[in-house]
Amino acid sequence: MPMRAAVITQPRTLEVLEVPTPTPGPGQVRVRVGATGVCGTDLHLFDGHFHARFPLIPGHEIAGVIDQVGPGVSDLQEGQLVALDPVISCGQCWACRRGQRQHCLRFEALGVTQAGGFTQYVVAPATNAYPVQGLSAAEAAFAEPLGCVAWGILRLRPEPGSNALLFGAGPIGLLLMQALLVSGVAEVTVVDPVVERLALAKTLGASHTVQSGPPMAQALRDLKPHGFDIVAEATGLPGVVEAMPQYAAVGGRLLIFGVAPEEATVRLSPYDIFQRDLSLIGSFSLNGTLPLALSWLESGRIQVKPLISHRMPLEDLHKALKYKEHPGMGEALKVMIIPEG
Repeated sequence: MPMRAAVITQPRTLEVLEVPTPTPGPGQVRVRVGATGVCGTDLHLFDGHFHARFPLIPGHEIAGVIDQVGPGVSDLQEGQLVALDPVISCGQCWACRRGQRQHCLRFEALGVTQAGGFTQYVVAPATNAYPVQGLSAAEAAFAEPLGCVAWGILRLRPEPGSNALLFGAGPIGLLLMQALLVSGVAEVTVVDPVVERLALAKTLGASHTVQSGPPMAQALRDLKPHGFDIVAEATGLPGVVEAMPQYAAVGGRLLIFGVAPEEATVRLSPYDIFQRDLSLIGSFSLNGTLPLALSWLESGRIQVKPLISHRMPLEDLHKALKYKEHPGMGEALKVMIIPEG
């Protein structure tokens, strides 16, 4: 039986097509997709970046119900709601043996190099499917981006009682803000150009919010004359990265979390980093951190319902990917694609 899938056939061309429904092989499960979140990575793939190979069914923030189990799968059952870790690693290469599976030398990922979740059914390794309790499929789909955030937190190692400055109040920024608080940070100040997003950040626990613009620098210095213990960005903007050191306290940690264009460069002062004992930290993808993300979601310690701005069927995915061309999509936070919606 065929299924419907949103397929990128070439850069900036998306079609909803009928394609063969996959059958799970040994050690695999087939999931009837309940919800898949739209991510900035999907926009990059749609534009032909990240060495994308077409045709491709994108979508890597996936949750749904197991529809069929393949041979050899004994610890998962049909009917279970699961969240999928999209990273498929070999477990044998140099990077995997170092515990850095997201840097696997044979890296594969659902929705990036293999068929993803913008479809009715997706097949995944059973080891990548995590049972979910007490969440809707749309909430469970946040496990993947929150897993990326969890890896960033593990990389950052925030000290209890510290303070943080966060640039960016999009979906990832608001997840990162909440994760900082859950991890012991006492105060988080959030900067964003959109007033409505700042209001949501405040509702979700931000200590202070500052609208980006000319008065921002002085407002931040007034808040913390000696700088912030942590300065993080979830914007992907090189200009923000260049500005981060000036807001850091002595011994501060700078977390680059947003995805900048591959060709982007920034100017930083090596002497400033040296003289003020600054630490510059990157964080890529997720690394076995989806269970931690699920524990935060299932316990209610991190809220995601307020981040969902749109629920759309497959046929409307193009509106999210070409959001600048569609009035009403510009202020979207997290768009959830509901294949059966």
